[in-house]
Amino acid sequence: MGSYKDTCSWVVNKYNLDYDQVYQVMYYKYFSRAALGKISEAEAFRLTAKELGLKETGAELRKIHLSFQTLNKPILELAKSWQERGVKIVIFSKNTPQQFNEVVQMFHLREYFPHIINSYNLGIEKKSVKASRYLLTKFKAKAKETLMIDDQAYNFVNADKMGMTTVLYKNPGQLKKEVNYWLKSF
Repeated sequence: MGSYKDTCSWVVNKYNLDYDQVYQVMYYKYFSRAALGKISEAEAFRLTAKELGLKETGAELRKIHLSFQTLNKPILELAKSWQERGVKIVIFSKNTPQQFNEVVQMFHLREYFPHIINSYNLGIEKKSVKASRYLLTKFKAKAKETLMIDDQAYNFVNADKMGMTTVLYKNPGQLKKEVNYWLKSF
């Protein structure tokens, strides 16, 4: 848990700014570019702070962002229970290498999930057709047998077109209900 949504909310609450504007600048304009290697992560936070007129430096804003990162234990337990049922779970993240590696190490995610991939390392956008095709090919999966879970609906456009089932994450209870319903179809 702890996404750019949380960091944007923190900025909005502290500076009384418009959430959509803050999210547009922080996530779409700068983080997305950093997650594709077009600018550095440090530059993304620095430019965000500058453009939004924040008192915090880029480094301070990054530290605030990372402070929101916590392990979602109910989701971890759900994921483990699905794995016990034979479900292959792939964590496919859109992130900068440094932040990705810090979070994976901080929460020992590789102990639970052998398949963790950062879209940055592939040089492709998480939401792209190319990413979906890569994952389906790599894991020898069929689109109709694949479920994509994300907290950003815009990541679903191409997965939906390819025939994957998608679930927009809102909370653990909602996710458990929707995924268990989907699993009953197999």
